[in-house]
Amino acid sequence: MPKISVIIPAYNSEVFLARALRSVEAQTFRDFEIVLVDDGSTDGTAEIARSFESVRYFHQPNQLQAVARNRGLAEARGELIAFLDADDEWLPEKLERQLAFMDERQSRISYSDCYYVRGGKSVRYSKLAPPYDGQIIEPLIEQWLDYCFIAMNSVIAEKSLLEQVGGFDEVAPFRAHEDYGLWLRIALTKTPFDYLDLPLATYYRGHVSESSDSVAMLERYAKALEYFSSHYPFSAAERVRLERALDRTNVALGAKLLKRGHFREAAPYLRHGHPRDLAAKFRLFLTRRPRSAFLRSETAELERERSRIGRA
Repeated sequence: MPKISVIIPAYNSEVFLARALRSVEAQTFRDFEIVLVDDGSTDGTAEIARSFESVRYFHQPNQLQAVARNRGLAEARGELIAFLDADDEWLPEKLERQLAFMDERQSRISYSDCYYVRGGKSVRYSKLAPPYDGQIIEPLIEQWLDYCFIAMNSVIAEKSLLEQVGGFDEVAPFRAHEDYGLWLRIALTKTPFDYLDLPLATYYRGHVSESSDSVAMLERYAKALEYFSSHYPFSAAERVRLERALDRTNVALGAKLLKRGHFREAAPYLRHGHPRDLAAKFRLFLTRRPRSAFLRSETAELERERSRIGRA
């Protein structure tokens, strides 16, 4: 039985997949298996996956990404699980360094720093999204909108821990944030997340992906917060934090719509925002937009809305 199972979900990933698979095969730690779940690809993903002898290939009809990840978890034979998306890659010492770190910490779940690459420029991910170590439920709730500080390609966890919390949530009514839901459920068990301050993976952005449209991303995030709040066992204090995060999300979504000129579409989201968040975004908006006559009338309406919220 392998020590670790590397789970790679793939959908129409022929452009990137070989790079990801080569990065796993280049690992200095060798006791691993690759479990690749092809989520209904219609391109050359299957052919590329099958060209690597180390890959255990599984195909399923296109479904939610959470389903593909759970299929990988079910097929995995290792005691530890590592995640890698088909468009990312690892550094050669990823598994060796992180497994040694987990042995030292007696860790059940850990994540590391990685390199964030966009437009040909690379920066350490921790510079963009400061990490947290230990009990992370509060920053998960309060900071995740601003930055997702856990990159999926950096995580290694005990398979038994992932199974304990039910794996990825397949019931949630949205197509993203399955990683966030899993981190929340693990954090709710009081399991510490151990952070390794070494960049051991590369996280690529710039190609078309589900996270490319910021408005759609914020809409999904708002739905996710509403769902998690009503379905996961948060304490009363944690629910207050969730409501605050949802307020901030609504304001951020409204601000994005304002920047695109969709003034009336923005108003309902701003109406549900916290007055402090609304005031901050409103001031930022005013400093960045030209003061046309139409804009003055729209911003006056938003000022009246902000005053109404403050009185509520």
